[in-house]
Amino acid sequence: GLMWLQHGGNLRHTSDQNDGVSRYGWLMHDGENFGVQEIRDEGLVLRTEFVKQPGGDHGGDWSWRVTVKMEDKGPAPLLSLFFYVATDGQGTLRPVLENGTRLAAVAGTAEELGDFTLTFLPPTGEGGEGPKYASYNFLAAGVPGLHRLTDLVRQSLRESSVFSPPGRPRRRFFGVSSTGGLPGEPPRGQLLLHQVTLEPPAVLEVTME
Repeated sequence: GLMWLQHGGNLRHTSDQNDGVSRYGWLMHDGENFGVQEIRDEGLVLRTEFVKQPGGDHGGDWSWRVTVKMEDKGPAPLLSLFFYVATDGQGTLRPVLENGTRLAAVAGTAEELGDFTLTFLPPTGEGGEGPKYASYNFLAAGVPGLHRLTDLVRQSLRESSVFSPPGRPRRRFFGVSSTGGLPGEPPRGQLLLHQVTLEPPAVLEVTME
């Protein structure tokens, strides 16, 4: 799944009619192999695209591209995208960290999927440009149920992370702490979350093998 946060705004996860998201919906979708979705949220345009390649014993591989840009040409706000994988009762997840801070991949096993690897590629600029500067945080936590994911992530945010692009002013932002949970609620499953903080426009890709 995906959550996002324009710093200075609210953490978004599910789209509700009354939460201020001006527009969302599928532009194209065949119900199985591909889909394109667009969400507009207070000047942010968030486009998600997925394509699936059938094969193997568990439905095949897929890749997911998320493109973020602003409608206006003014200064871009800091934006955090939270890509997450969660289990609910069964299955195991193992983080694959890069430099101790970036969740590069999740290696997992589940009854329905067998063994799988979910890989988070570093962001690039729009239109195939090279690497895009970003800050990374990750969260590993037990979850009492999937309905509590938003609360768990919101509770783990701390305004102690620093976005420091080369040659530009440093800015503080809300980043998830590396471990967390909800006190008093026994975990039923696992959550691994990859937070990417950057200035739009950018393109991010996730692959599931």
